[in-house]
Amino acid sequence: MHSLLDISSLSKKNIATIFDYASSYQKKKRDSILQGKDIVIAFFESSTRTRCSFDLAVKRLGGNSILFDAQGSSISKGESFIDTIHTLNQYDVQGWIIRHGHAYAPHILQQETQSIVINAGDGSHQHPTQALLDAYTLYSKWGSLEGKNIMIVGDVLHSRVARSNIQLLSILGAKIFVSGPGTLLPRFLPNITIVPTIHDAIHEMDGVIMLRIQLERMKNGLIPSKREYARYFAINEAMIVKHDNLLVLHPGPANYGLELSMECMNHKNVLIREQVKYGLYIRMAVLKHCFT
Repeated sequence: MHSLLDISSLSKKNIATIFDYASSYQKKKRDSILQGKDIVIAFFESSTRTRCSFDLAVKRLGGNSILFDAQGSSISKGESFIDTIHTLNQYDVQGWIIRHGHAYAPHILQQETQSIVINAGDGSHQHPTQALLDAYTLYSKWGSLEGKNIMIVGDVLHSRVARSNIQLLSILGAKIFVSGPGTLLPRFLPNITIVPTIHDAIHEMDGVIMLRIQLERMKNGLIPSKREYARYFAINEAMIVKHDNLLVLHPGPANYGLELSMECMNHKNVLIREQVKYGLYIRMAVLKHCFT
């Protein structure tokens, strides 16, 4: 049994095993591997998809989920992160699923409790289960990601999704491209091809992962205007129709009209809703990977 703190802890064999588990859970739906286990789902940031799917995943695997929401907790009274996790740890829980606004909070939690910890997103650092479900969504269509051209578009600088996807997709043999305003790209991107705008390379891509513009994480001035951003980095229905083999992903929630148009959601190659569906099976698979 072991934690999942970041993508670097997974081998290619581990990823293949998680995909196999996820595929089996699409058919089996339920299991008993967490029977009698209490799992804390501790979210210090807002979430819909990740928190709900992890809660359901724990229950479908026979476990009990303890939902901790930082809003309304003793944190509002000044209780520290360390005190909070030690308080919850007194209930003899068997594992943790944590989302936190600060990078490496899951690592601190694992060190403090010596428990199994699954990272559900930490600051701008990592979001391993999102990367796994993104890759699994593409894998379900292609059967293999080896040699595929995949472009990640948008706010790469602040995106834990981008960081995890770049690592994971590279392990699986995909060639990674990134596109976004220079102010939203990290200074150092080894073995990654930078594309000035989405229009410069979309015709060469097999898949595109659109990122949410994280307005809550950004300082003013990182993009000239929303209209200007959309002109160079958004995707619309006409582009999808023109490139009819292109698969489009987005981790959600999407800013419609900024990253992609609402009309895109009706196209068969836009797999955003499939990502949500597969997210449950991947998170069940990750729990099995970590607890067995």
